[in-house]
Amino acid sequence: MIPSEPLSALSAVLVALALVIVVSKLLGRLLARFEQPPVIGEILGGIVLGPSLLGALAPQLQEAVFSQAVLPQLNLLSQLGLILFMFLVGLEVNPEHLRGRARLAVRISLAGITLPLVLGVLLAFGLEAVLPELLPGDRTLPGMLFMGTAMAITAFPVLSRLLKDRGLMGQPLGQLVISCAAIDDVVSWVLLAAVVSFTRSGSGFGALPALVGTLAWALILLVGLRPLMGRLEAHYREARQLSPFLLSLLFAGAILSAVITDWIGVHYIFGAFLFGLALPRYGPLLRRLQLHTEDLVLTVLLPVFFAMSGLNTRIGSLDRPLLWLALVAVLAVAIGGKFLGCWAMARQGGLPPAEAQAVGWLMNTRGLTELVILNVALSLGVISTTLFTMMVVMALVTTAMASPLLTRLGISPAASPG
Repeated sequence: MIPSEPLSALSAVLVALALVIVVSKLLGRLLARFEQPPVIGEILGGIVLGPSLLGALAPQLQEAVFSQAVLPQLNLLSQLGLILFMFLVGLEVNPEHLRGRARLAVRISLAGITLPLVLGVLLAFGLEAVLPELLPGDRTLPGMLFMGTAMAITAFPVLSRLLKDRGLMGQPLGQLVISCAAIDDVVSWVLLAAVVSFTRSGSGFGALPALVGTLAWALILLVGLRPLMGRLEAHYREARQLSPFLLSLLFAGAILSAVITDWIGVHYIFGAFLFGLALPRYGPLLRRLQLHTEDLVLTVLLPVFFAMSGLNTRIGSLDRPLLWLALVAVLAVAIGGKFLGCWAMARQGGLPPAEAQAVGWLMNTRGLTELVILNVALSLGVISTTLFTMMVVMALVTTAMASPLLTRLGISPAASPG
């Protein structure tokens, strides 16, 4: 017999969670066959389950699976996944990447941040004049700054996996690009912290206490706790394993660090990132910790974050030619600004034409990091759902185009010098 009673609240959440995991992973595996990073399929999985597809084809089913009773529980899981993902991002930032070509990497990264940042702010200013509904509220400057920041970032985790998949990580080109991405990553999070502080306080001066507090917490983690972190490395060198108790302490530390930066007035993602950055840069320890964390985060929790982003993405909201023109402008500024800034500096630094172009296309990879910034902006109410949708499309396009363009350029391990 089929039970007539509706699912309990817990069962409804579990059904939604299982559906999110299966759909996102199936699409991830499907697109991996087309040389696309799995994150593309997982982001699309969220969009497929949201109002853009499932909601359009079967609105009652979509509403039943992702009901108002289920969404808060899924959102909590997605935020936990985001915290642990930012902890992973902090683990992956390695100063060793900057050896050898640090000056060139700094020049490429700063040019690749500055040009799209300025162009993004200018585009947002123009969009606000023509389509004011894209930047809601009385204060539109925070939304413009968020848009510029979103244009400027490169997704370090996605880029590192793309380079590994193509066998370029150990090549000079791959080392240069990952160095640029590491610098870009740190600068982008600092920019985002400043923009969040400005948005929450309402003024540049009002943002100073939060920024100073975040800097103080960073110094406590990176300098004050260094002896304790040194003991952690020594323990691992001796034991060659992470006990469940020690692993739980590290996860708890990342979560509490997130709470502290949220209390300071920036955002909880920065606390988790700083805690990961503070851990010893001892390769075997980091790899073991990444292995333990990735199993939970990438398989279970992060797909929920994609699903929540997909539920906020409404392709149907682009219902006027002017909005589609705005999307074209977003894509042109995002791709052109990042590519031109990085390509020009790479050529000035002596890279051959094909490799300079490869740097520009690779640094355009935005992926998951873009979604983090966009969700922060949406939660603060400084961008509309329609602009959020445009920027999600931009994140998908800029991430998906990297691998085919590298193939077109003939970039492979054999083609890279050295």
